[in-house]
Amino acid sequence: MYAPPPPVANNKSPIAISLGVSPYSPWDLDMANRGYKVLEIDGSIESAPYPENQNITFIKKFIGDKNDESFITLEQVMRDCSLDTNAHNILQCDIENAEWEMLESMDMEILKNCFSQMIFEFHGCNPNKITQRRFRVLEQLNKYFVPIWTHFNSNGRLFVGNGLFLSSLVEVCYLRRDLLPSDAKGVSGFYRLSIDSPNLIGLPDIPLFFPPQLSR
Repeated sequence: MYAPPPPVANNKSPIAISLGVSPYSPWDLDMANRGYKVLEIDGSIESAPYPENQNITFIKKFIGDKNDESFITLEQVMRDCSLDTNAHNILQCDIENAEWEMLESMDMEILKNCFSQMIFEFHGCNPNKITQRRFRVLEQLNKYFVPIWTHFNSNGRLFVGNGLFLSSLVEVCYLRRDLLPSDAKGVSGFYRLSIDSPNLIGLPDIPLFFPPQLSR
């Protein structure tokens, strides 16, 4: 995993859009303390978790495919906050399985033009009849972004495939492809990063195995 490039020096702060918020959202607070303008979007909680932080704005709406009193599209969020495409903007998305429909309806090139990094919690990753449909979404995403960190969330449904423990809940951090260092190399075998930690106290982390052909 690589540290994000510094924001472009200008008068406008980079923006971190956080889709899916809870009363405890440490990522949002950390980004705000780093100088990012954080826009929190969630219709399931009553108020902002950190109302005292001047860098955080909360919108009580769900992400959807329309704009009304309860829903807002990601495209509308991006227009409303006037994203500076030269800044290191970041998208964080944990919207309980709604990420797939959101991505299916998105122009991936718009995401590429607006965000340097994106963090997704992908739900429903267990094999089923819609797996191929979700693979198509990921293939489109991979045209413009490359995964730089992957983690199995132990809150998901655990299962075994090809002799490996897997989870239906997968966390992935993406970096825009043009920002990937030229000397970056994939990994193979069982791999852990120092930032990996269990999602639930008392449950062990699930190791990741990267086949050699994926590391090229």
